[in-house]
Amino acid sequence: MGILRGLNPIIIRLDIDIKPENTAVMTTLEITRTQLRIHFTAFEHIAGLVRDVEVPLSAIRAVRVVDNGLAAARGLRAPGLGIPGYRMLGTWRTWSSKALVSVRRGEPALRIELSGQRWSTLLVGSPEAVRLGALIERAVGQARGGSPDDAAADAPRDAPRDAVRELPVEFRVGTDRLEGSLMVPAGEAPFPAALLIPGSGPVDRDSNHPRMPLEVTKQLAQALAEAGIASLRYDKRGVGASAEAGDWRRFGFHDRIDEARNGLAALRGRAEVDGHAVFVVGHSEGALDAAALAASDDQLAGVVLLSTSASPGEDVLVWQGEQIAPGLPAPIRLMLKVMRTDVVSKVKQNHAKIKATTTDVARIGGAKINARWMREFMAHDPRSDLSRITVPVLAITGSKDLQVNAADLDVVERHVQGPVETYVAPDVTHLLRRQPGTASLKAYKSEIRRPIDAEVTRRVTTWLRARTADPAAC
Repeated sequence: MGILRGLNPIIIRLDIDIKPENTAVMTTLEITRTQLRIHFTAFEHIAGLVRDVEVPLSAIRAVRVVDNGLAAARGLRAPGLGIPGYRMLGTWRTWSSKALVSVRRGEPALRIELSGQRWSTLLVGSPEAVRLGALIERAVGQARGGSPDDAAADAPRDAPRDAVRELPVEFRVGTDRLEGSLMVPAGEAPFPAALLIPGSGPVDRDSNHPRMPLEVTKQLAQALAEAGIASLRYDKRGVGASAEAGDWRRFGFHDRIDEARNGLAALRGRAEVDGHAVFVVGHSEGALDAAALAASDDQLAGVVLLSTSASPGEDVLVWQGEQIAPGLPAPIRLMLKVMRTDVVSKVKQNHAKIKATTTDVARIGGAKINARWMREFMAHDPRSDLSRITVPVLAITGSKDLQVNAADLDVVERHVQGPVETYVAPDVTHLLRRQPGTASLKAYKSEIRRPIDAEVTRRVTTWLRARTADPAAC
């Protein structure tokens, strides 16, 4: 798909419509004084089940240039046309977003974030994405009462000044290639930056699981960019764009730490990054990885531990069983009672079976599990890493977290050698969202339709900014 392709002469005047002269054979974009319009061809209307789109300029929150439009599309197609590795056209949904997507292989794309519209995002590919992004930013500024001439004079030649950009990043762990995204704020580089480490299981760079798109790291990256902080997030081996490494289950707990360590090195090596202001932010298992990095790296500007445990892994799993059992659906509780099965005892029995395994992947109770990861996680005691951290630490856990104990924040405070700030977020769960009523895993599916708790995001960005503005604070 192309928008305003160079083959079609363009009238570039922001006080009138902007249109290609031939709109019959390709998608076209039109900017008026008040609207952004996307016109699809007859073929695209049929193949992608899409209609032309009109969006008021006042609804555009941000315009970002993405180097790889295909890699930037997330979620499930519903409905549309998807040819793996070549073409995506139509609607792509996650639990919390709905995107209109039209991208081709090898083309950059514009990611246009909207508010109050049918679509939360427009992801539209074009070889001229950078120039078009600048035009749209200029039009939005004019619509909001700014001077288009001033905006054009202030804008850098190579990218829209007010646009957050996502750049593709690759790095290796041994022979395996990992792919990720560097989100770069508006403004002049270099920027302070953070490595964002997702939680456990087959979650990708955005913290999205195939059956539950969490978007924890994606939303954190967006919040950091708005605060002027760059970030790198990545797909773990066996997941997302790094899937060529093989089955995600074969990688152990310590393998994930190695991935984070190499990702940190890749982040530090970027020209866009201020090497003296690099942080690590981890969520869930990612927080354990972050603590492991900080334990051996006193050059970090700080580390943020979100929903972290500070107890041996085996103890954490038993505690989880104790918390989750009362919230199980009534039919399951009745069945367990009839069968005289105690959830915690069953958990401990499974632990014994896992410890007896010797392979990377094994079957326990008929289910294939990441056995090596489980063995290493159960044996891991985070306190050994925490006690060697000398850089500043911010640790946040929700009061309704059923997967880690908020009381572990006291353990973090006692063991970390550097400055520590902890916060128990009221009514916040392991997914960093607020949950009314009694804490329950059943509410996760509705919970992820809401954004991360605003107070959690505010504390993270404020804490990081304080340590970039005042070097002595580091």
